[in-house]
Amino acid sequence: DSVSSLGLGCILAKQSCYLQLDESPRFLWLIAKQGNSPSLKSLAADNNQRVARANDTLHKSSHEVSELLSEYLNFPKVDWSSEGISLEDHNLSQEPEVVKESAVAFRVVAFCIGIAFGRWDIRYATGERQPPALPDPFDPLPVCPPGMLQNADGLPAAKEDVPDHYPLSITWPGILVSDPGHPEDIVARVRDALAVIWGDRASAIEQEACEILGVRTLRDYFAEKRSGGKFFKDHLKRYSKSRRQAPIYWPLSTESGTYTLWIYYHRLTEDTLYACITNFVAPKQEQAEKTLARLAAKGDARTKAEDKEYEQTEALIGELATFRAELERLAKIWKPNLNDGVQITAAPLWNLFRLKPWQKKLKDTWDKLEAGDYDWAHLAHTLWPERVIPKCATDRSLAIAHGYEEDLWEEVENDKGKLVWQPKEDAGIIAQKLIGEGKD
Repeated sequence: DSVSSLGLGCILAKQSCYLQLDESPRFLWLIAKQGNSPSLKSLAADNNQRVARANDTLHKSSHEVSELLSEYLNFPKVDWSSEGISLEDHNLSQEPEVVKESAVAFRVVAFCIGIAFGRWDIRYATGERQPPALPDPFDPLPVCPPGMLQNADGLPAAKEDVPDHYPLSITWPGILVSDPGHPEDIVARVRDALAVIWGDRASAIEQEACEILGVRTLRDYFAEKRSGGKFFKDHLKRYSKSRRQAPIYWPLSTESGTYTLWIYYHRLTEDTLYACITNFVAPKQEQAEKTLARLAAKGDARTKAEDKEYEQTEALIGELATFRAELERLAKIWKPNLNDGVQITAAPLWNLFRLKPWQKKLKDTWDKLEAGDYDWAHLAHTLWPERVIPKCATDRSLAIAHGYEEDLWEEVENDKGKLVWQPKEDAGIIAQKLIGEGKD
């Protein structure tokens, strides 16, 4: 009993640190107190104290377990003095690391974006809802992290699941834009969340975040052009593990990065790109054309500032036209399926990302998709059914992946009386018929 109690204490101590990592299936962020933190620096200090307490528990409990096992089972003693918690890389076997203020600032901004998209429940931050008790370590992982906005069944909430008095509007289509004055402007939506959480301290928190992150303004933090996409760089780093990269907030930009749409991966549908065009790009084009016409009408009476605005608007109109044409081209062929994973799903859009390492990663993935390396993916089936479906007639695993097992395969008895799977005699003919039918 003593060993099990000490072991449980160690596990709960580790879990308490995972609650602040939004990559974790245990994510909650103990944010019932977050709004009471006078600054992000104090929030970082609170997190470091939590890590220190957790490590202290781990060190003491592990030492006691070692003593007990040595005494009762004649096991050799284990030196646990070097064991610790690292919030930066989740490796619990390293010495504890200080939680950097920059990591806290990033996580606050990212958390606010998640709130705007309806990913996280802001009521834990305001104290309207109390954090649930830590789960038993042997319980299965929840379908949703505890901090996620959920319905009564514990599944991701839909629009109809959220009460009218919920303290913040949610961007249900999963599209934000970096565009001052737009109702779905990403900076405005982050500020809305900060205001709900911190009240009259929201502006000070925003200014502190910018100082910590090394940007002049919050808009610069998101800007592909002015800051080189610092937010997306930070986001990509946090959502990368080993060779797996899986960012869920995607910046799709014009060539110079002047105009950027932010897409939430978990809300992708085959209509997302059409919505980008109809609700964002087309109105922006119309607005820019009106601005250009107004400035053109002034002729030689334009000021130097207006001349510069005229040039910038003219350039923006050209970039928006190219951006829209690419979105329209992709919208006709792109049917995202989240089961394919982030990289494959994003691969056709590689040319719309501006961060070069990520763009290269996606371009490489796209080339492999074209070459047939990922024909198990739904996207490959959508784009190249004439290549993928015949493969299903010779590869049962592909047939299962694309729902063609009953069409193309059958279970028969071999010479030894054992049931085995084999392609149907006319599987090739059936495959060609399926291609013609366009079965998905």
